[in-house]
Amino acid sequence: MQTIYRPGQWYLIVIPGALVALPPDASGDTVAELWERLPQERSLATVIDVLTTRLAGSFADMPSFVAAVLEGTDARIAVRGPLTVQVTGADAQEQRFSGAEVTTWSERFVPAVSTMQITIDDDAPATALPVQSGIVFAAAVSAEIEPADAEAAPLTAGPVPVIDRNDAAGASAAETGVPAVPAPPTPAPVVDVPVPAAVPAVVPPAAPAVVPVPVPDADSAPGDGIVDATLVPSEATFAPPADEFDHLWGETVHTPIEDAAVRPSEEPEAPAAEAEAPSGDHDGATISAEELRNIRQTAPPAPDAPTEVIPVEAPAAPASTGRIRVSSGQVVALDRTVIIGRRPRSTRASGANLPHLIAVESPQQDISRSHLEIRPEGDTVVVIDLHTTNGSTLLRPGADPMRLHPGEQTLVLSGDVVDLGDGVTVAFEDLP
Repeated sequence: MQTIYRPGQWYLIVIPGALVALPPDASGDTVAELWERLPQERSLATVIDVLTTRLAGSFADMPSFVAAVLEGTDARIAVRGPLTVQVTGADAQEQRFSGAEVTTWSERFVPAVSTMQITIDDDAPATALPVQSGIVFAAAVSAEIEPADAEAAPLTAGPVPVIDRNDAAGASAAETGVPAVPAPPTPAPVVDVPVPAAVPAVVPPAAPAVVPVPVPDADSAPGDGIVDATLVPSEATFAPPADEFDHLWGETVHTPIEDAAVRPSEEPEAPAAEAEAPSGDHDGATISAEELRNIRQTAPPAPDAPTEVIPVEAPAAPASTGRIRVSSGQVVALDRTVIIGRRPRSTRASGANLPHLIAVESPQQDISRSHLEIRPEGDTVVVIDLHTTNGSTLLRPGADPMRLHPGEQTLVLSGDVVDLGDGVTVAFEDLP
């Protein structure tokens, strides 16, 4: 992006693909936060979020500003206050618009932008200076869009440049727009270290010799070849004590092989006596034929015998979770999640958990496709701004308007109203 500016009193933030102009009374913290966030979150929503957050969501205290952010080859521009923006679009025709006499700000979407020009002070000096990236004081700026500007901005934009309004017009870093680059550190001197003489190779100690153990002859008696010798095991064996399991089976009884051999019996075996049938009931659940006959002969109970009735409690009716009333006329009960927008959709639910989808009109394109999510959470109801471009504002009786943080849950009460923009509001009624 080829950018030139004329010196003035307004802050001008320049990064590849974005221009933001703020008045001289803007706080340094606001300028610094925009400089740090824009390279990583290059969008118009980032600029609006920083300005409203610094002012606690108050539109009345919001300063005049101009923000032009590229979205590919297109541009989204927002203007507040008596400023003028002139752009050249795809049809090669110049479009000129201002933010004067607008309560919030004027936003435009221009496809295939080739040039952008922002005029803050018509009496600015004629001297034009180039700037590639930085923060300068300017009265007007003009930028020619290049194909490389459609790419993502770098991850970091470096430290915030130090701007001094009293610096010279042609020599200060504020007017050149390029932050001061610190001098590279002086390398440490190289010290020659003498190379030591060759170190003799270390010979590892020889392994201890293995002394063969003589094998006794088969004819020799046991123990003839061992005299006063002690055998030391080379490894420790962690075996359980010998009597660890003796309490389970008792001591082992040694039986000679001759006694353990099985021999055929020399005497004929006596015929086994027939097992005597157990008397009585073996399990306490068996009845005899006589008992069964007596049970069948017992008279059935009289038909008018009293019957005990066990009351069954009726299921409790589900508690009411309230409802919402959209300014366009829709009234929806909060029995499940609700998503509101120009073309709302949801991909996180299926079957019986499908949310209510409420489509609203937005002639000025201020409302996003999926703009606001309303979710019942037990005995409470929360609202979530779905990372919209223009945001959502919570209006509560007796309190200042509060801008919803994108992606964060905010508790709402009966009587609260959420403003989606473009004249569309959502009112909450009969919440628990």
